[in-house]
Amino acid sequence: MLYKLFNLSIQSMSVRPALLLFVVLASSFVFDTSFVVAQNEVERSVLRTLTVDSNSLTDAIDNPVSPMRDDEGLEQSQPLPQTADQSRADGVSDLTGSGNSIELLDHKPPFRIGLMAERGTAYLQTRIEPFRSYLQDSLSRPVEIVAFKSMVSLMAAHTAKQVDYAVYPASVFAMAQASCGCLLPLVAPVSLQAPDGIYMVLVVRGDSGIKSLADMTGRSVALSSKNGAMPFYMALNELRKSGLDADRDLSSVVSQENPQEALVLLEKGEVDAALVWSSTQYNQSLFTSQGALSAYQNAKKGNRKSAPAEPDFLSIWSSPAIPAGPHAVHNDVSKQDRADLVKALVAMNKRDPDAYDAIERHYGAGFKPVTMENYVPLIDIATAK
Repeated sequence: MLYKLFNLSIQSMSVRPALLLFVVLASSFVFDTSFVVAQNEVERSVLRTLTVDSNSLTDAIDNPVSPMRDDEGLEQSQPLPQTADQSRADGVSDLTGSGNSIELLDHKPPFRIGLMAERGTAYLQTRIEPFRSYLQDSLSRPVEIVAFKSMVSLMAAHTAKQVDYAVYPASVFAMAQASCGCLLPLVAPVSLQAPDGIYMVLVVRGDSGIKSLADMTGRSVALSSKNGAMPFYMALNELRKSGLDADRDLSSVVSQENPQEALVLLEKGEVDAALVWSSTQYNQSLFTSQGALSAYQNAKKGNRKSAPAEPDFLSIWSSPAIPAGPHAVHNDVSKQDRADLVKALVAMNKRDPDAYDAIERHYGAGFKPVTMENYVPLIDIATAK
């Protein structure tokens, strides 16, 4: 079974190579409606840079940040240069974006934000300026953007305190935190459709007689990802904590290409349960909230004039919410700066939409505060042995 194979691969590897396997697996998970597609694309776009061998990953974390080169061959391990009206020779910056000149006081050291420059540093510098300027104003200290071409290098720089702040996909944050235990999540972007994140739900047929996890002994489960992926391993781990061990208790685990195929098997009675995603954990709204079940029902409807009857499906378990990836700081960042950052980021969408759009390209509902507790289920997988 997938879970058993995952456990065997973890047991045969050191912790950090195992983390690499965990992250690469995450890139295979494909969702099928808009806001989750956006979340998955964020994950996949940066996870492509992590497909390195395990020795390279370990070396990058143990020996962080060598100079990086842009497409033009220029070293970019230093902060992106500011324009003439953003810095002065004495190191004290003037903020002019809002029309008010505010001199930064106390000659505070710059706050360094590490970001991926997938389209090159020139593009990043232009796009990110409203965000940089907004945080500089909010913190009343210089803010520098440091460009990285590799997520491994960004993680290594952050864990080594060479940058103060970084933006991560959820699975990559879990891996970075597992490697050092030195990061703190501050906020995560919010989807209007799933403000708490997405849930993995274990769905059965209403006439199956299965009412709880205790009734799943000797039964079969369909996963809706052909090659396995992080949310499913996280869900299987959470199921184990709840008393259902896939290796010990289930007769089989069947993997399908997508949630629709898994739910077809369930409706036909070829499996006893399906593990799929949903934006709700409540049975009464499974078919009205965005998720695999509503997408399945809409696909069945097709061009029919009348809607088909909803399948008699019942959720008997749901995972903790899986939030979007966080904006995180090194835990050496002061409590005051952390508080100022959370306040500024939560207010950003309304206070300065241009700054919000500069840093967040997928979710439109702003940021919400998050804590380490929100990511514990992912970190548990990242540190599994």
